[in-house]
Amino acid sequence: MAPVVTQIVDPVTIGEGPHWDSEDNALYFVSINDHTIHKYKPDTGKHFKAKLDDGAHFILPVEGKKNHFLITQGRKVVEIKWSGDEKSPKILRTITEVEHEHPTNSLNDGKADPLGRLFTGSLTGNFDPNSAKTAALYRIDPDGTTTKLASDVQCSNGLCWDLKEKAFYYIDSITRVIQRYDYDAATGHISNPRSAFSLIEHGLKGSPDGMTIDTDGNLWVAVFGGSNVLKIDPRKNTLLETLPIPVPQVTSVTFGGPNLDILYVTTACIDFGGKPDPPSGATYAVTGLSVKGHPNLRVKMHR
Repeated sequence: MAPVVTQIVDPVTIGEGPHWDSEDNALYFVSINDHTIHKYKPDTGKHFKAKLDDGAHFILPVEGKKNHFLITQGRKVVEIKWSGDEKSPKILRTITEVEHEHPTNSLNDGKADPLGRLFTGSLTGNFDPNSAKTAALYRIDPDGTTTKLASDVQCSNGLCWDLKEKAFYYIDSITRVIQRYDYDAATGHISNPRSAFSLIEHGLKGSPDGMTIDTDGNLWVAVFGGSNVLKIDPRKNTLLETLPIPVPQVTSVTFGGPNLDILYVTTACIDFGGKPDPPSGATYAVTGLSVKGHPNLRVKMHR
């Protein structure tokens, strides 16, 4: 069965951070420049969105707290309460704030690791490869303790884990490289970074953005400017498959659906050397891939 790519949500400006919540059977995502958070229910086809004062780069449900989510606001991670409809969310508190010395930086992609700790990284907002790398990658523990895990970052993006391989995969989009770190699940510590896959070395266009991992240990990487998602075996530095997406600015991916066998894909529609044609910015569901993903986890916050 060949993969089928179906548009499920109308275009936004920068769709990002897709998260499938198995408890709600819903897809959450954000539109950064529109300052909106979104909820899509595939079983009903209903799509809700709510406005924020600032643009969030991700939205993640909090474990054990109904209708509580973590989002970003600039360099802050903030807890909100949102009913999942058109009503504006209530800002509850700031969990952490990073990089006071770099006020123009902002937090970008974020996910819960296998033990529910939040991993999130920042970006500089300057996409010149020769500019200063003042961004970083962080781990935020359930008590709010914030630990810097990696420095010299410019555009923090995709992140995912492979417990069997004791590996953490991470993308700084400017390098166009997917890095592999050794990952200690007990402590959340990462070490020994090295290249798992380089788009430059493989002659591929575009920049890696968000990514996820399937149960076979293969990565699915959204390629901004590439009109595709790459299926990669990071253990063998091998490109296994190229999945075409009908718009150029592919931003992120996650597995979802009742069987975790649907790949949800967000895209953007921004003027980045020319504004792309419609339906750029749409969100897609890809079926028929014959693989499954791992459950997206809720973030644990004890305080």
